[in-house]
Amino acid sequence: MSLITARFRSAALSHNTAVNIILPDDGPTEDIPTLYLLHGMHGDHTGWCRNTAIERYAKDRGIAVVMPDGENSFYHNMKYGKDYFTYVADELVDYTRRVFRLSHKREKTSICGLSMGGYGAFLLALRRPEQYTACANLSGCIDMPARLQRCNWVRCATAIWGEDFATCTKDTESDLMWLIRNFPADKPKPRMFACCGRQDALFGDNLNFRDFMADQPFDFTFTEDNGDHNWLFWDKWVAPAIDHMHAV
Repeated sequence: MSLITARFRSAALSHNTAVNIILPDDGPTEDIPTLYLLHGMHGDHTGWCRNTAIERYAKDRGIAVVMPDGENSFYHNMKYGKDYFTYVADELVDYTRRVFRLSHKREKTSICGLSMGGYGAFLLALRRPEQYTACANLSGCIDMPARLQRCNWVRCATAIWGEDFATCTKDTESDLMWLIRNFPADKPKPRMFACCGRQDALFGDNLNFRDFMADQPFDFTFTEDNGDHNWLFWDKWVAPAIDHMHAV
């Protein structure tokens, strides 16, 4: 595998940004199956390579992995900040497909993330379902309206949603459950995978989401395991998540 750091100017962000990309050294030279892999809060585009064996997991499966920098945006177009949803959902996908010959096919494209990035993966797949065949959420902030009522990252939340962040996201496109309840009938549904550690502070929210999904017409799989909100858990579960998303 090759590990490439690409730096380019993003029109959506209005500044230069960086993305790490893992590419197979053998196999197809175009139409490469691709995983977009998102970091969590306080992370950046280097986190997955620094803290997990993602290069080995990608090599074993013959896939490309694209890891952008999303800052602390929750992958939104921020009220007082940058347009990270537009960047990751549209500009990044177009750029990486053109420059690195990644697959344009939905059935060969998936998205996954941890914590903030897990929320982002579900958000992007539900709002761009024609682009991703599957999505995975590892220890995700999965119930955003509930989380924002008790968050201690007030400055970040205000920058993303505004001063009324604690009440403004329910029944909007920031609310994953609302997106699922109002999913367009004419759009293809992404397969969804989520897992969370029993010792994780977000475990209760994940169980609530699991119960909510039991009545929804989605292919959804939830797995729980012993583990906390840390890289030990995410390194253990990212490979099974990839296998689930890319299963034929």
